[in-house]
Amino acid sequence: MLKRVYGAALLTPILSLACLGQSSSSNWGNVKAIAPGTQIRLVIGTAKPVMGSLESVTDTDFVLTQATGPQTYARPQITSIKVRKKDHRLRNALIGLGVGTAVGLAVGYGAGRAQSNCNGSLCGWQADGATVGGGIVGLVVGTLAGVFWPTGGWRKVYAP
Repeated sequence: MLKRVYGAALLTPILSLACLGQSSSSNWGNVKAIAPGTQIRLVIGTAKPVMGSLESVTDTDFVLTQATGPQTYARPQITSIKVRKKDHRLRNALIGLGVGTAVGLAVGYGAGRAQSNCNGSLCGWQADGATVGGGIVGLVVGTLAGVFWPTGGWRKVYAP
């Protein structure tokens, strides 16, 4: 019982320091730090989100470039601002390639060695072929899964 109290007493200051490092999404300074040209999703009141690229930000206005041209929004009208996260398709494709190849090789190896009634000189070749074939199938399937895995999304930077 006493150990738990001491543990909680030691963890409280550490966790409170971690909370101080969190940035608030209600800070307009976060919005002013966004680079021009960044993809933005802007919500005005209860209307549907407006998407475009950031043109400029001042203390009172937010200028968003849309298909129809630049549009200025007053700061008090804005309900939330989100920026597009970085796309990780290449990273996911490489992870899928590695994992898919490893799984494919393991399944191919297991399937090739499972033939217990093998009575000929081609048995070793068949097992090796199954291992290589499983690795190739795993490589292709894993890479495609990594490429088409959903990435990116939106990160909220402002909500009054």
